[in-house]
Amino acid sequence: MRRSIRGSRVRAQPYRDLVWLAYLSLPGAAGEERRLVLAHRLSASAVTGRARIDEVRLRKSLLRKVLRGRLMPWSGRLARVEAVPAVTRHGDVEFTRRFDGLPAPARAAYALLRLEERPYDQVLEILTGAGVDDPGAALAAVADFEEQAGWMWRPAFDPTLVRIYGRPPVERRLRVAAAAGLCLLASLVVLPQLDLERPGIAAAPSVASPEILRAARDAWRAGTDLDLATWAPRGSLLRDKELVRRAMGAWEAGSAQLLFAGQVDDARVVLLRRPERVARYTETAKGPTLEVLPEPRVKPDGASPLKLRTTAAGSRYLLPPWVREVSRTAMAGRTPRWHKVEVRDGVTAAVPLAGRPGCWQGPVLRLRAPEIAQGTPYTMIDFGRLSLANASYQPPPPAEINRNGPYELDTLPQAFSAWKHVGCAVERPEGEIQGATAWEFWAGELPEGARGRWVCLRTSDADGGSAVRGVLLTTSGGRTTGTPTPAHAGTWDCSRLRGDIVAGVWWKAPSGRRYYVAAGSRRVVAMSVGEHDVSGRHVAIAGSGIARPRLSAVNEAGQKVSALQ
Repeated sequence: MRRSIRGSRVRAQPYRDLVWLAYLSLPGAAGEERRLVLAHRLSASAVTGRARIDEVRLRKSLLRKVLRGRLMPWSGRLARVEAVPAVTRHGDVEFTRRFDGLPAPARAAYALLRLEERPYDQVLEILTGAGVDDPGAALAAVADFEEQAGWMWRPAFDPTLVRIYGRPPVERRLRVAAAAGLCLLASLVVLPQLDLERPGIAAAPSVASPEILRAARDAWRAGTDLDLATWAPRGSLLRDKELVRRAMGAWEAGSAQLLFAGQVDDARVVLLRRPERVARYTETAKGPTLEVLPEPRVKPDGASPLKLRTTAAGSRYLLPPWVREVSRTAMAGRTPRWHKVEVRDGVTAAVPLAGRPGCWQGPVLRLRAPEIAQGTPYTMIDFGRLSLANASYQPPPPAEINRNGPYELDTLPQAFSAWKHVGCAVERPEGEIQGATAWEFWAGELPEGARGRWVCLRTSDADGGSAVRGVLLTTSGGRTTGTPTPAHAGTWDCSRLRGDIVAGVWWKAPSGRRYYVAAGSRRVVAMSVGEHDVSGRHVAIAGSGIARPRLSAVNEAGQKVSALQ
């Protein structure tokens, strides 16, 4: 439940801006809770009791305290009540991690320049007045960072929206300490729009003992953030309080949202959610098990089902409450063959496992939500964890780049074949994969009558990480094989932020002769492979295959591009 506390002497918008400025300028090493409390305490102290506010002078004073202040040892008074800033932009977690690595004056400059949209000269004045030794260097650091990171990103955490929840007490005095801690936090400042829980979830009447939170039926219709917080609980065992209690106890959660409790084949399964994490508790004849996994990112037009259980018969999934139709297929054959999946109370029938030895081929689900995003179907691949990944494909030139993003898996014939062969060329990606794109950036003839396709496989996970790798698919005599490059982690390659790429691997031709095959994306104009300089986007050089030649390339603007080899 979101509570807005009013009646403060502090004007909301100026106060929120100050909290942002203080929070971003404080060191990330202070910890989320400490950083949050200090940001609110310093901001409240700066504005309380002022009848008139000189915004420039106010920011100079605040920044002097933030940048020059010495962090005192943390008392741990709030240890039984956890207060953390809400994550409002799940896709920007990696940006935020890198942003926190900037010097404090640069983070302050970013808050003033980008979040408050203050003029460049005024930002210089504020930084100078706050005692920053080199304000110009701080602004230059922001410019350099944005050149690398892209200007459209923003911090993932919002310090003006706060999540507060208690932890399970050990004895009565800890309950008193938790309640006192909550009162202490409230006394620091009257927090505008204090976010205790998401809309539609009944808040616990007390933070002192574990509480089960439940979203109201059709809560997803009341807002635009279609995440797990809007899922009402489902399942045949919702009234089994002892089962849910055992699940809560196994997770040791102070409070958690109940998503599911029901009989799934030969097991009793409970799904619980807390911010950023989902627990899957399972009881079978062999005993109970608990898995804690990352919460899927918010994807309003492509929300993922949650896997309940996998048996020899297949996997069963809990669908988003707005999904009405489900079909399944495996990445096999020339084109997808869709089969309708029966659904009962939001749970699918068993979806058969897909694949053959040495390959991962799904299953692939096609889902449709008539009331969301015009009801356009979307496809997702099961990578073996809790949630599924949105699967997409970008064809090679001369096809134009789709301005709406890569194509769905089942919209183009070559999309399905590319994914089918990639699934046999690389190992199943690890982690809670949320998005996967097969970007085919070159296709053409290879030596000895073979046909080649270069694909960049990009995956992103629920914690904000990413990985890319190139895959050379070659077809000869009706048989297709794949040769991958090593994976690169934490990169923008093969994304909308960095679309230029070159990749190269050793390939064994039908005759047994080895060639070093390299190709670049559509804007690549020249490559260098060892001592060979090549004009164009593709080269195949015969060789021994023992040494790895140095591969580089430039685009049409003369800029060096990333190399996968």
